[in-house]
Amino acid sequence: MSKILNFGSLNIDYVYTVPHFVMPGETLAALERNVFAGGKGLNQSVAAARAGGDVYHAGAIGKDDSKVLTDTIAANKINDECLMRRDGPSGHTFIQVDTTGQNCILLYGGANQSITCEEIDSTLKNFTKGDYLILQNEINNIEYLIKSAAAKGMKVCFNVSPFTTQLLTLPLDKCAYLIVNEIEGSSMVNMPEDTDPYILIEKLAAKFPKTSFVLTLGVRGSVLKLKERNDVISCKSFKVKAVDTTGAGDTFLGYLIANLAANADPKLALKTAAAASAIAVTRKGAAPSIPLKEEVMEFLAKNKDEVLTDKI
Repeated sequence: MSKILNFGSLNIDYVYTVPHFVMPGETLAALERNVFAGGKGLNQSVAAARAGGDVYHAGAIGKDDSKVLTDTIAANKINDECLMRRDGPSGHTFIQVDTTGQNCILLYGGANQSITCEEIDSTLKNFTKGDYLILQNEINNIEYLIKSAAAKGMKVCFNVSPFTTQLLTLPLDKCAYLIVNEIEGSSMVNMPEDTDPYILIEKLAAKFPKTSFVLTLGVRGSVLKLKERNDVISCKSFKVKAVDTTGAGDTFLGYLIANLAANADPKLALKTAAAASAIAVTRKGAAPSIPLKEEVMEFLAKNKDEVLTDKI
């Protein structure tokens, strides 16, 4: 099994359950408030670790406000030797979750935006060719990370979220995997958001022929296009009642990469990731909602839905 380095964000999530998303000028009483460990980076590390991956997390946190983050790392047996501590605040979010389980998020980068090139060099010394690097667009120095890791022969897996057009200036062709949703993918190839997903993923593959793509389609499912294969792998979503969709995509990605790093069959990796994500949306919070590997295996054993399909 290859090692997995997640050089990513760590956020403290303040989650408010609300009747509806607050409108401009409105004061709205929240129904409930919870505080969770989160951040796309930490969520994905937790998911990869719970999937059985050998996970190392690199990133920056505040010295004074980060106990919920370090407790989560320790509880999930994620290696923290690459973690850096700052005098300022950790990254944090304010998340509204409505009664249908949908969310909207306000993000403050904090310590996540303080990564130096020297710290990147020092961290990457511990990893070799064939190891996986997971990235998201919630820390700084992404370009340096991609170039440095690719030069070592690491498999760079970049989740291009939150998406900005500035990401298109990055050396994305050096990434082994790009993980995008429909909106992000269509922006990358200048196509309408409602473009057929199979046309979209072929356009993405044509633009970046050395890169494999994971195209997530929300409640419809996901499509995987491997660079060495002409066909695509399609997986529908499992039907469950959503309570909170926060962290569902991170759960999917962490499980997918952990399975790929363990040399699992890509079809099984995609189906397992879909099952983990389905379980996550039935629970509140981001990191706390991520299931253990045993739960996912039990879910797959009991659920007879054939989600792998020729076309979504």
